[in-house]
Amino acid sequence: MKTCFIVNTSLEKGLPIYLKSVGSNEYQEHVIRKNGHPDYHYLHTLEGNGYLIVDGQKYLVDENTAFFLYPGIAHEYFAATSKWSTIWLTFNGPASETILKTMGIRPFEIFKLTNKKYLEGMLEAISNKASVYNYIVSIECSQLIYSFILHMFLNLQNKIEKNFENNYLKLLPVLQYIEENYKKTISLDEISSIVNLSPQHLCTVFKRTFQTTPYEYLIRVRIQKAKELLMRQSSIQIKEVCYEVGFKNPSYFCYMFKKLEGITPLQFKRLFG
Repeated sequence: MKTCFIVNTSLEKGLPIYLKSVGSNEYQEHVIRKNGHPDYHYLHTLEGNGYLIVDGQKYLVDENTAFFLYPGIAHEYFAATSKWSTIWLTFNGPASETILKTMGIRPFEIFKLTNKKYLEGMLEAISNKASVYNYIVSIECSQLIYSFILHMFLNLQNKIEKNFENNYLKLLPVLQYIEENYKKTISLDEISSIVNLSPQHLCTVFKRTFQTTPYEYLIRVRIQKAKELLMRQSSIQIKEVCYEVGFKNPSYFCYMFKKLEGITPLQFKRLFG
C-alpha cells in the first residue's frame, strides 16, 4: 500500500475531518512519543506481533489487535517478533473530538478486530485517493475517514458488550444485596467486601458498567420501591414511605424523589395512588 503524508491547506483544515497520513510499514521501527502524536492515530498489525506502552502499561498488539490514540497521549511501541508489519491512519479536524466522544471512543483504546480485512480495504481506498491529493479528493477522504471511524466503533462495541457482561456478572451479588437490603443502612465497605474489591475499585467498575455509582444506584432502587408503595397503598403517608424504603430524613427523601422523578412524592401519589 502506498504511504502518503499530507500537507493540508487552510481550506482542507476547514473540513470536519481531514487526512494527515495513511500507510503501511513492513518492518515497524521502534517509536517513542513522550508528548504523544499531534493527530488522532489508528494502527493495527498486518503480520507478527508488537508491544504498545501507554501510561506504564504494556499491551500486546497481535494480528487481531488495533489501537487508537487521541493527540497528546504519550506512548511507545516496538516489535515483539523479528518482523512486525503495521498499517496506520492519522487524521485531525475541528469535529474529530466531538464525533469520537459522541461514539464513546476514549482517548486510548486497544481492541480486537472482527472486520480486519474490511478496515484494510478502507485504508487502501484512502491511500489510493491520497496519492492524487487535491481539495475534491480531500472531501472524499474526509467521508472515508468518517466511515472508517464508524467501523472502528463497531469493533469497540463488541469489546464494550463483552466487558459489560463480565462486569455485570462480577457485580451481580452487589445488585442482589442492594435489592434485598435497601431498607437498611448500607455502607460502601459492606458491599465492596461482597465481591472482594476495595471500595475505590468497586466504584470504578460499577461506574464504568452502569454509568452511576453504587450509592446513586441504591437511591434509585429506594425511589423505585417508594413509587411501588405509593401506587399500591393509597392511604400510606409520605413519611411512612420514606422510612419503609430506607431513607432516614423525609426532607431528603422528598428532595431525591423530585430530583429523579420530576415531581414530589405527594404529587406522584395523587396521580397514581
